[in-house]
Amino acid sequence: MHSKIHARALAVIDPALRTGPLGAGAWDERARRFGGALVTALRESLATLPPMAAVGSACAAARAELPLASAVFHETWSRVTLVWAVREVVQAAHAQTDAALRAELMRVASELAAATSQLGSIEGSVASAGVPFEQMVDAAREAFNRAHQGLPLSPDERTFFNAYVHQFKHIASLLAVGGHSVDSLLRGAVTRTDRTVRRDGLAAWIDAPLAERQTWVQRGAAEAAWSLAAQVVREQSRGDSARDICLWLSRTACQLMTRIDRVDAWVPATDRDAKTAPTPPAVKPEPVEAPKPTKTENTMEPSKLNHPMLKTLEVDATEAAWRMAGSQFVKLAKEPIVALLSRHLGPDDESLRGRIAAFLDTELGVAILSGVLSAGLSAMPLPPNDISQRLSRELRVRSMATAGDAIADVLMGPLRQVAVMYLQGQPTAPASDPAGLPGSSLVDALKVATQPAEHAEVPAEGPSRTG
Repeated sequence: MHSKIHARALAVIDPALRTGPLGAGAWDERARRFGGALVTALRESLATLPPMAAVGSACAAARAELPLASAVFHETWSRVTLVWAVREVVQAAHAQTDAALRAELMRVASELAAATSQLGSIEGSVASAGVPFEQMVDAAREAFNRAHQGLPLSPDERTFFNAYVHQFKHIASLLAVGGHSVDSLLRGAVTRTDRTVRRDGLAAWIDAPLAERQTWVQRGAAEAAWSLAAQVVREQSRGDSARDICLWLSRTACQLMTRIDRVDAWVPATDRDAKTAPTPPAVKPEPVEAPKPTKTENTMEPSKLNHPMLKTLEVDATEAAWRMAGSQFVKLAKEPIVALLSRHLGPDDESLRGRIAAFLDTELGVAILSGVLSAGLSAMPLPPNDISQRLSRELRVRSMATAGDAIADVLMGPLRQVAVMYLQGQPTAPASDPAGLPGSSLVDALKVATQPAEHAEVPAEGPSRTG
């Protein structure tokens, strides 16, 4: 039923899933029973079923072990156990020297991770609206601080993993907010990690071939996902109050683990990778005569490609792209800023978060938020580039325009009322005189009135009358 390479992969997976944290004291008795039943059933099912069906059968067997447990308990510990199982398969895959066996193990790991979708849709959702935002962020960052602990890593690998995990801590708040593309968050984490280790001169990363760098990124993503799942074991000691945060951690861990089949594609390639990549043998193409255009074909003349209208549309499309980027940046940054303000202004006032969010939805709130983000981009110690400067300018213009429009709406009404009630019918200056300045006749009269009496001109007397 299975191919020979798949049989070899199963021979590696079975012993890998026989060891792990299930028997450790950190897991309570109910969790150990549930997780142990799931892993045992998964090992047995993988021998005859594809990974997706094997996960469904294993979860059913685990629920039968504790049928009276709640649905939240079943989902949480199913996700935690499966994330652990996928992480063990990934570690076993990267320990192999046979490329074909490694690829087959990674395929099985990816399908096991994707099978967690049977436990419910988690894309863009938060486990419970009752979980405080700060508690989710703190739990995620504490988990990431413990990532890759105990792994046998070389000093260079540990340096890379520390930089990689640091980027995961940066996106913890966005994972807690929800509604963001996990692919985009992970792609940004991989890109920023590559930029950081290259800036620090990590030769083991810079000189490594692309395939090896992709391996490091895959292992790091699996370890980050497992660190969130392992945090559930620590959070459960807080009792029933931690039920929702444990469910959110397990769901977020599955979101990260389902990306192990694509995270390697986000590693930036370099010119050295292009030079070292094997080139296929050159094949001389046969000459093909280009078809002659017939009278019915509509060919585009080169002169029409430089039409002013096309250039105008290109410029307008670029401006529209920057405007859309600024708008999306404001929308994405609003939720974390609302959470930050509510945490410091009123940590015990649940209604304050709603009032802050309602204000930032107004025109004046959007203008203020755009101005703050623009100032933040300008003040951040980032290397100067066209992206940050252009985006900062776009946000600054957006802030001015939105605030000006909001203020104009407030002032134009009173201004029209004053113009109608108090200034209507007032005399205007003559057309010959500038508006707002006194007439020339008034100026001459003032000059005569201010001269001394002895210097005043005496009017000439007329001829005397004779008697």
